[in-house]
Amino acid sequence: MTLSVITQNEVLTVRSYKQYTGYAWANNYEVEATQDISNPETALENLAIRIANLEQGLHLAGVIIDRVTISTYVPDGRPYNPNTLATFPLSLVATRPGSSQVLPLEMCLFVRRNTSFGRDGRLLYRGCLTEDDMLAASFRPLLISGSVSSLQSIINNWAATGLGSEFRFVMASGIPVPTSVRPVNGLQVSEKIVIKKYNNRYYRRNP
Repeated sequence: MTLSVITQNEVLTVRSYKQYTGYAWANNYEVEATQDISNPETALENLAIRIANLEQGLHLAGVIIDRVTISTYVPDGRPYNPNTLATFPLSLVATRPGSSQVLPLEMCLFVRRNTSFGRDGRLLYRGCLTEDDMLAASFRPLLISGSVSSLQSIINNWAATGLGSEFRFVMASGIPVPTSVRPVNGLQVSEKIVIKKYNNRYYRRNP
């Protein structure tokens, strides 16, 4: 399995890397090809840009969308095959304005990945929230309703084009190939603010 030949229903892993004042972090996605891809190089570059555009609107000005990597779902083999990974340097500046003090990177925007069956997934985005976005209720940090609406509008406007016609978001699991693939029907902003340690390790399928 390589990125030089992408067929319908093939699942890929996308990682977007962000930077802000000396800190760096990443978000992971799974996407599925909705058709055989005739020009993988162009299609993968467009996919990387679409992911970056989504995050660019959600993150606060000052955050840099540094690069996006796309890889096969199957972990790297030995010997390493360079055709299983594509890297797209972007250095895009995020665009969400912030009128007050930014919240710590540990305080994450929580976006649900809605599916028809099974548990919803979640995306946790650091570097998106300010003090003006937050209220405290029953000792818990929550987003004010106006911030939920404005962040959801950013996602909805992006979703008008989404990932384009060649890919869609999915939730995939299984080792070493996906044995369960569930389409993501939509992305929904939650009022919850999730506290997640900055040095939390991301799950790796490769043991």
